[in-house]
Amino acid sequence: MKKLIALSAISMVICAHIASAKLGSPDKVKYAGDLGYKHFCEAVIKDDVKMLKRSVRKKVGLIASSSQAVLKKLTASNGVECNGVDLVPFSQQHEALQVYQYLSNAQ
Repeated sequence: MKKLIALSAISMVICAHIASAKLGSPDKVKYAGDLGYKHFCEAVIKDDVKMLKRSVRKKVGLIASSSQAVLKKLTASNGVECNGVDLVPFSQQHEALQVYQYLSNAQ
């Protein structure tokens, strides 16, 4: 039951991103939706792999039993969305090269 609830929560997560003309400005980001997942979007905006890994570790036991399994669920097509876009394409759109490479290798 907990897995079902967690999966439902993940599929409904939407982090809205409002930025100025300068994309990637962490000062101009507003989050909406489940704020428990905002750090994933923030890690992409900042292109910060360490922040992403910390966020993944914090979800171990809530979403899946290992960091690798959490990452797979988050990057799945019904996983975390930032600004209505799945995590991997969102990182590519925002030219977060380090995060994009890490997420791509994890898939």
